[in-house]
Amino acid sequence: MTVDRKSSITSTGTKVSVSLYILPFILVGSFLSIFDQFVINVAAPAIISSLHPSAAEFEGIMSGYALVYGVGLIIGGRLGDRFGRRRIYCLGLFLFAATSALCGVAQTAQHLVVARLLQGLSGAVMVPQVLALIRVSYEEKARVQALSAFGVSIGLGQIMGQVLGGWIPAWDFLGLGWRMIFLANMPICLIAAIGCRSLPPNLKAAHEAYQKRLGNLFRLFWYRGYTVGILLNICLYAAIVPFFVILGLYLQNICELSPQMAGLVFMAVGTGFVLASSAGPMLMRRYSPSHVLICGTLCTGTGILAVLLGTITGLSTAIPFVLLALFVLGIGNGTVIPISTGIVLCYLPMADAGVGGAVLTTGQQLAGALGIVFAGEFLMGDGASLASPATYVDGLTLQVCAASAALCCAVCLSRTPASTQNTQR
Repeated sequence: MTVDRKSSITSTGTKVSVSLYILPFILVGSFLSIFDQFVINVAAPAIISSLHPSAAEFEGIMSGYALVYGVGLIIGGRLGDRFGRRRIYCLGLFLFAATSALCGVAQTAQHLVVARLLQGLSGAVMVPQVLALIRVSYEEKARVQALSAFGVSIGLGQIMGQVLGGWIPAWDFLGLGWRMIFLANMPICLIAAIGCRSLPPNLKAAHEAYQKRLGNLFRLFWYRGYTVGILLNICLYAAIVPFFVILGLYLQNICELSPQMAGLVFMAVGTGFVLASSAGPMLMRRYSPSHVLICGTLCTGTGILAVLLGTITGLSTAIPFVLLALFVLGIGNGTVIPISTGIVLCYLPMADAGVGGAVLTTGQQLAGALGIVFAGEFLMGDGASLASPATYVDGLTLQVCAASAALCCAVCLSRTPASTQNTQR
């Protein structure tokens, strides 16, 4: 991809030049936030055998990060607006490195739960600054390139998290096993913090304007399209996020795959995601965005349903069947995830897009975290994973229901007239 070397911005009335070659350091935050949500899915059996968590501790390890991360996003964005995006982003990177180290050295399940909660809090400080820095650091063509790279960082975080979550514990580097999935964050965060030092320090938002938008938070839900879109995303993430946790355990406990092979199986999702997201712009030009959203949600639900039916019949122990189901799921995710946020925010006035996006992201993260909590009730008992196919059937049934609810919301959203999207209350 060809990039412009520099792009001019206006921040508090001052022109500043920011090189696009600094962008990879900015995107480290978005990559690591997703990577650390997904890397633990495949590494979960290794952590269970090492720390022997109870059911509640397992849920805390798997969902505590996303729960605190989701709750803290709006506050994290506010800190960047108040004290400067570069300063808070670098602070978030240092905090993420420190809390990752705490995760890596945890000696008990309780210690790991606390460390994961703190890691989620540091992620909430770090991640809101990524899009904010892109928005204020680049204009026109450079901003389009930066936003495209942002989407790539999210996709890579998901794919590499699933793959390396199986491979890193198996490599057992220096005898650290699963601990390296957290310790590896430290040098990456420090390098990114050093690279971002060349960003201008005065990247702040207008303080009064932000306060006004935050004060009108509940007014956002007067817009029917936005409210239905929020429900769609909540149901979607409640289906997708815990599904990957369940699948990571299923592949190793029931299909008896090694962590490395389980990680490679997840590549089917990544392949479908990349193909669908690449075709997304063409589909959006040819068809209605709401219809594309419906088709993507349908594919996501079909992939989860296929795994459920395969679990009931025993067919899902056949890896080719699992690969096909995950590929369909990846097609759905690659279609729906990149456009779901944009479509929802179209139902808001431009002035409310910032806080509307923060509320949407918070809902997504909380839905995923709570979905893991409910799934964990089926997957864990007396501190050990229940290696019974019937157990996984119960958990997957919840994900199919959530995906079906997301499909219903997508249909309702398609019937909200675009001409009234900024006036409905």
